[in-house]
Amino acid sequence: GSSRFGPNFKYGIFPSASVGWRVIEESFMKKQTTVSDLKVRVSFGVNGNNNVGNYAYISTIGSSPYVFGATQAAANGQAQNILGNPDLRWEKSQTWDGGLDFGLFNNRLTGSFDYYNKLNTDLLLQVPTLATTGFLNLLYNAGSVRNIGQELELTSRNTIGKFQWSTTVNVTHNTNKIVSLYGNQDRIIIPSALDNNNGHTIQQVGQSINSIYVVRQVGILTAADIANKVALSSSETVGDPKYEDFNHDGVIDANDRQIVGQPNPTYIWGITNTFKFKGFDLTVLVQGQNGGSIYSLLGRAITRTGQGFTDNAPEFYVNRWRSPDNTGAGRVSKAYSTFGFLGNTDWLYSSDYIRVRNITLGYNLKQVIKLPIVQGARIYITAENFFGHDKYYGGLNPEAQNTSISSTSAYPEAGDYGGLPLAKSLIFGLNFTF
Repeated sequence: GSSRFGPNFKYGIFPSASVGWRVIEESFMKKQTTVSDLKVRVSFGVNGNNNVGNYAYISTIGSSPYVFGATQAAANGQAQNILGNPDLRWEKSQTWDGGLDFGLFNNRLTGSFDYYNKLNTDLLLQVPTLATTGFLNLLYNAGSVRNIGQELELTSRNTIGKFQWSTTVNVTHNTNKIVSLYGNQDRIIIPSALDNNNGHTIQQVGQSINSIYVVRQVGILTAADIANKVALSSSETVGDPKYEDFNHDGVIDANDRQIVGQPNPTYIWGITNTFKFKGFDLTVLVQGQNGGSIYSLLGRAITRTGQGFTDNAPEFYVNRWRSPDNTGAGRVSKAYSTFGFLGNTDWLYSSDYIRVRNITLGYNLKQVIKLPIVQGARIYITAENFFGHDKYYGGLNPEAQNTSISSTSAYPEAGDYGGLPLAKSLIFGLNFTF
């Protein structure tokens, strides 16, 4: 039970169960020598979420100034400031998981594989309500989201003996889809605080959470495009961006937005190699992700259409459109435009990256310190985030989320509007155990 919910739905039931089969212990596995460990397992469970803050189901009052005639007076009164919901209840997460644990060649190669299917229902969301109630949103149990994924981990003891080398690889794949929204809604466009208040994020049934929803740029306008009367945004001319007329109405505006990507990486992976020789040890961790996108508000700020020649711009602006005979690389339009700007794929970037997260070299000082009082001693040096590569040219770090880019607290959305670069660290350490 949770006191954060009303008396109607204070309590929830969250069962779980699991079963495993140690296949390696069966008689038919005794004679073979290749498989050294094998287990099959299945689990099911339901979790509850009550993370809504205290007294969220209760209507409360707060200070509110009186209005006399057409003037808002300084006299304060009390008025309802939260619309309560006595039927607020637990958000539930139902997960099926199937797994396989195995070892091969006397456990020189070990690993595990998991498949999961997770359905979140009765999501605790701020749902739009009629403004005639005096409120814009109501905290409600609405909608459901499904996550399906696979996880693989492998560990290999490549060499044993005086020189030891082991490798661990892990890969995670996940896809999420919105199954339903409140009532009969099939989409909610999240308003943006920094993009002309035209939302660039959408919650749509059948699509990923926080899908990126902008106009697609398809090139640079030519004289032939103007002559053929292609769809334009306001007063566009030759050398301005060319956009896709997604709704085929002959005009480029916010109604031509479409889903062009999703912010969550499809794959997250890591590789750790560990080496040991005599008293030395070396560990190298490489990590990365693939398949996600960033709609960068910082990228929009420093490469916005019509920003003019007085602002600093990224290096690739050197290859911008300059004339019909010198069209540049085809990515950047002319230096100055007057038609304004639309949220578009010019500020859409890949969030893929690969980084050497950690390199640690250590030495066991017990090789040279023979004092009985010293049980263990090790000296080491660690380099963090010194090497890496990404495809994010609209900011300094594809993982940076430094500000709220939504214009309403009902739908908070983190984004990059000048996030700091990833810090590099060089660490020296000395450990003693007595």
